[in-house]
Amino acid sequence: MAKLTIATKEKVLKEVDINKTIIIGREKGDIILKNPAISAKHLKIEKLGNRYVAHDLDSTNGTFINEAQITTQELSSGDVIRIGRFTFTFDNPEETGGMGFDEEDDMSGKTMMIDTSKMKSMLAQEVASEGKAPPAAGPAAKLFLHQTSGAPKVAELSKGIVNIGSGDDAEIQIKGITIGKIAATIKRSGAKYEIIFKGGMARVKFDNKNVDRKELNNGDKFSIGSYNFEFRTAL
Repeated sequence: MAKLTIATKEKVLKEVDINKTIIIGREKGDIILKNPAISAKHLKIEKLGNRYVAHDLDSTNGTFINEAQITTQELSSGDVIRIGRFTFTFDNPEETGGMGFDEEDDMSGKTMMIDTSKMKSMLAQEVASEGKAPPAAGPAAKLFLHQTSGAPKVAELSKGIVNIGSGDDAEIQIKGITIGKIAATIKRSGAKYEIIFKGGMARVKFDNKNVDRKELNNGDKFSIGSYNFEFRTAL
């Protein structure tokens, strides 16, 4: 079970197990912290299977993860959330590792391999362990990584949530000092797909314009840093 260790600079206050979506705030929520720097409803930590996502609830003073201000970001073990004078160290023993890309180069993105058989096997294991099937909406969409030479590489977007980033827990791993641990998330709901920017210096760009959130349509092209992707629901 995941847990939060709540502390101030002076001392550790408490460890809290997380087995559901929780709210942290000054007046309302599952964890109440009486401090004027904390909003009445400040932060939500959403439980999605074995994954957890932090959402700032339009707080006055903001939510910070590893000292970077966030609006929404998936949590990884070891992440330190800060609101006001309080820190919350996140630990998730059930956290699963990344899959999909086998990096053969650095951030240049010139050479990259996707082990689709491994991806399908791990997806099947995850579905079986959670006791539920992926959304029944026909064949899964595909994400193509275009390279400077050779055929593009492809990953199936079979899961409800697929993360792209440099962290070990990203399903689609891309490397580079400007790439966030979770740079973006592709969220599937039935036959609809949406990309959401999560963090890092390298932004999600469509037509060279920064985008925080966008519904994906067949043929859409976007970039994250030096990596160029194309979304396809049909060939």
